[in-house]
Amino acid sequence: MEGIAVSKRDFVPFPIPEEKYPAIPVITVPDFDTYVSFDVETTGFSPTKDSLIEIGAIRVVNGKIDASEKFIFSELVKPYDKRIPGIVEQITGITNEDVKDKRQMWDVTADFLDFVGDDVLLGYNSVKFDIKFITRAARYVGIIIRNPVFDVMKYAVQLGVSPKGKRVPSLADLCEYYEIKNPSAHRAYADAITTARVFERLKLKDNTYKT
Repeated sequence: MEGIAVSKRDFVPFPIPEEKYPAIPVITVPDFDTYVSFDVETTGFSPTKDSLIEIGAIRVVNGKIDASEKFIFSELVKPYDKRIPGIVEQITGITNEDVKDKRQMWDVTADFLDFVGDDVLLGYNSVKFDIKFITRAARYVGIIIRNPVFDVMKYAVQLGVSPKGKRVPSLADLCEYYEIKNPSAHRAYADAITTARVFERLKLKDNTYKT
């Protein structure tokens, strides 16, 4: 009797238990000029029940945003044990057909973290949202994330930048405030590079740190 071939895509690794995974280091002082700005798209809001569908990132070196290929990471992800809801398809433009043959979250995340290396991870609402999805995927391949994470949303609040009187502005609010265009909002790479641009504008307002 012939054996049944099992592809890497069909294999689900056993994850590090959540309770045994170390806390992700969070930093609040932007005393760095080199970092990886990242963003994720997901099937929903729960890092424990929903899944990644896209990871996008750009490496910023010495404050310079260079959209050359070597500085970019962007990949769709086959959602683990989930389908993309219709509302998410509408918002992101990413369909179930788009991701059906893509790699699983643990494979894409392993490559993403290899791309990141030792750099700071910077995102928008990254502490409560994006990094939690990355961490979940990392647990499946036994990767401990030791990179510090910086949240641009919290930074804007800290600086008192409040477009339209909002205490907690959205990325879109800050784009409008700083006249930064993001024609592909709700796509991971577009939001990642936009977050970097917003961060660099916010730093111009902040004279409380030294790099």
